[in-house]
Amino acid sequence: MRPLAALAVALGAAGVVLLGSPALAEAWLLAALFWLHLGAGALGVLALGHLLREDWLAPVRPPLEAAARSLPLLALMLAPVLLAPQLLYPWAATETLEGPAATLLQPWAFGLRGLACLGVWVALGWALTRPGLGKGARRGVSALTLALLLPTATLATYDWVLSRETAWYASLQGFSLFVQGLAVGLSAAILAARKHPDAEALPGLERALLMLGLAMLWLFFTQYITVWMADLPEEADWYLRRLDTAGAAQMWIALPALLLAVVLAAPPDHGRWRMVAVCWLLLAQSGAHLWWVVRPDALLARPAIWLDVVVFVGLGLAFLAYAEVERLLALSVPSASPDAGARASALRSPPPATG
Repeated sequence: MRPLAALAVALGAAGVVLLGSPALAEAWLLAALFWLHLGAGALGVLALGHLLREDWLAPVRPPLEAAARSLPLLALMLAPVLLAPQLLYPWAATETLEGPAATLLQPWAFGLRGLACLGVWVALGWALTRPGLGKGARRGVSALTLALLLPTATLATYDWVLSRETAWYASLQGFSLFVQGLAVGLSAAILAARKHPDAEALPGLERALLMLGLAMLWLFFTQYITVWMADLPEEADWYLRRLDTAGAAQMWIALPALLLAVVLAAPPDHGRWRMVAVCWLLLAQSGAHLWWVVRPDALLARPAIWLDVVVFVGLGLAFLAYAEVERLLALSVPSASPDAGARASALRSPPPATG
């Protein structure tokens, strides 16, 4: 299944490059960014859980590890972006740059930075999920993962998302999307877990979801209020371009979904339905917000909605199939890690009876 998923993504990526259609490339960019967002976020959540020795990590660890080990496939999804930037970025097609941007935004430099970021993430995903790694060594790898993941994610966000507007640079956008990726990764892992978290893990997961939701709300508001109070022309223009149809995605989907997720996550003792609702709301918020950030700067072409849906679903099915195989393979590999046997046994055994 893994080779088939990789082959399907490779053929799709080759088709995007060979056809040379900016509309198809734009649909591919948005879908690839969302799924890569999920995989890199899962890696960050996994590192945080190990580093802080959190009890909530146990029930969501298998899907988080499967997503982290799927980063090679997710990296492959970015191939059209790195190989054919002229289909997506005006600076690689017709725009003439001056100053530092003329050197920074060269196609060869853009490709090398992208390969470096993806290579670091793939290596960290392999190192953090390696069977037989002791708890002390795993915490050390987790610290290294977080130390490298944040700056590389910020750099990648500038290159792949924000560089289409060369007149300004917003480092806080990269950090806010990094936090959003953590929320996406954790939400997807909770939904993919085989059973509802037990009494030991549930409070920690509740706090984690609430903390990430509040952090995103604060970061997005801080960016907006800073631009508004400082009256910065370049930054203001970036927001003004998002007041048309893209503004509807933010105002009627992303913001209400985030606010409702925070409201539902605030009271303790989540039932299964409430935790599932919070997770789906955070996923919906992430998709709508990512569209709000990426699509208004699509100056070369804008794809039809049906093309967005087809590409998003296709890449998503490939990722989910690859990650599921990774999860099953992890259960079948014996490990010397002291908690590996207990984790595998817990996954195979039925939940205890209640009532």
